[in-house]
Amino acid sequence: MDDERWVLFDLDGTLFDYAASAREAVAATLVDAGLRPTPDVLASYSRINDRHWQALERGETTAARLRIERWEELFTDHGFDGVDIPALSERYLHHLAARSHLIDGAEEVVEVVAARFPVAFITNGLADVQRPRLEGSPFASYSEVTVISDEVGVAKPDPAIFEAALEVLGGPQPEQVTMVGDNLEADIGGAAKLGMETVWFAPPGAAPEPGGPVPTHRITDLRDLPPLLGIADLH
Repeated sequence: MDDERWVLFDLDGTLFDYAASAREAVAATLVDAGLRPTPDVLASYSRINDRHWQALERGETTAARLRIERWEELFTDHGFDGVDIPALSERYLHHLAARSHLIDGAEEVVEVVAARFPVAFITNGLADVQRPRLEGSPFASYSEVTVISDEVGVAKPDPAIFEAALEVLGGPQPEQVTMVGDNLEADIGGAAKLGMETVWFAPPGAAPEPGGPVPTHRITDLRDLPPLLGIADLH
């Protein structure tokens, strides 16, 4: 691999353990509202939240609507009432911003990759969550470049957010950029449309859907990334 290389990292599900952080934040938010965070309610929120983020990625909703409507749906489904949803949503974002559980190996991988190549972060998250989480994480010292869909106005897999990333990186050609992410459609499909090399951080046993995006590389452990980039094996 040539030395003129930039590496783009997705955040949630790739570097941050979003599922663990969100589960804790939802539970704390419900307790603040005087509600019990039962396993059923937590599972419902996860399913509802996933649907709303998928709709955002398809351009069928907005970040502003997502903030409110996921909670409205949860509370309707479980018969909760008498709660100020906008205030509760803000409380949840506060809890989530304070949590930055990491995927196994993420810190050491970003450190060694950033020592060799310029790195940047690209996320479909909300700016008032992602920026505090990054600032409180080990990743803050490795790059000042973070591209957030909430600020750009478009979400992955829209090519426009990847074009925005190229611009803030100083204008490298797409083929000089490696995109690393866990979402096959949003991360891999979006980057591949511009001609970027892609690395799918996939769950063990997962495989691309027929007719869907095909990654350049597939890994199940982040520590397998450095060798793909020509950096010494971390294992």
